[in-house]
Amino acid sequence: MRDRLLRHACVLAAVAAIAVLAPHQASRLVSMPIGEAAGDATRSGAIIERLPTAPATAERPAQTVVAAPGDTLERIAATLHGDAGAMRWANRIRDGLEPAPGTPLLVPPGPGALVQAQAGESPSQFGRRLGIDPRSLLDYNHLAADTPLAPGTWLQVPAHAAPPRSLPSAAVVPTDGGQPGVPSSQFHRASGGRFPFGQCTYYVWSRRDVPWNGDAWAWFRNAQEFGRPTGQVPAAGAIVVMWGSWVGHVAFVERVNPDGSFVISEMNHAGWGVVDQRTITTSSIDLIGFIY
Repeated sequence: MRDRLLRHACVLAAVAAIAVLAPHQASRLVSMPIGEAAGDATRSGAIIERLPTAPATAERPAQTVVAAPGDTLERIAATLHGDAGAMRWANRIRDGLEPAPGTPLLVPPGPGALVQAQAGESPSQFGRRLGIDPRSLLDYNHLAADTPLAPGTWLQVPAHAAPPRSLPSAAVVPTDGGQPGVPSSQFHRASGGRFPFGQCTYYVWSRRDVPWNGDAWAWFRNAQEFGRPTGQVPAAGAIVVMWGSWVGHVAFVERVNPDGSFVISEMNHAGWGVVDQRTITTSSIDLIGFIY
């Protein structure tokens, strides 16, 4: 493992030299299999202990590429048959941004999912808890050391090995502070009157792009029919769908706290037409699910 990481650093130095001496075209991505020699500076210091009974990892080796002028994550992913969402999280590129020319980018082996680390957990301990070879974390994350992670840290794992309570990397984006959030493309301040004013559905419709109709309880299913990603884990900007009356209730997730609780804003909970905020957990409500 140490030899592999030293080779990562050497290859990155060569790639950086190429980026300075020879401009790239988008059709000429410089790429190397991570499993053999590629990597980047932040990964070169990460020494992660091997899991004794490690399951087989990824569909193909991870790669490092150097972004050329005009490159986008979607374009690079299409060229290398990668996953743009997993790339965004592996390189912690925030919503709405694209890689600068000359930037080395980690291309994970396949789609990813996000799992929150426990307080004081190191990457190796995180991998053991999930039954994932900790070495595969290097293919999906920038890790500088196998030391305790900061509270609230999310790590990306291979989607095929993710536990049930995880967030698909393609459904959310890194926000300030590294927390998962709904992409800005899903936010929308509506005009008109698709939902009656004063109801919970009206308020959430005014905050998010909601092309469907129906009572609150049906939103989870309706969103799935429109191809929207859904799940059971809160994320900033998500719609939370729950019971609470015979027609259900929806609210907007303002932020998620490190302890897993989350702050919602809503209408028609404290009174008709009244907007309020409260902090809840998934276990404190009759949860149907989240729409990302």
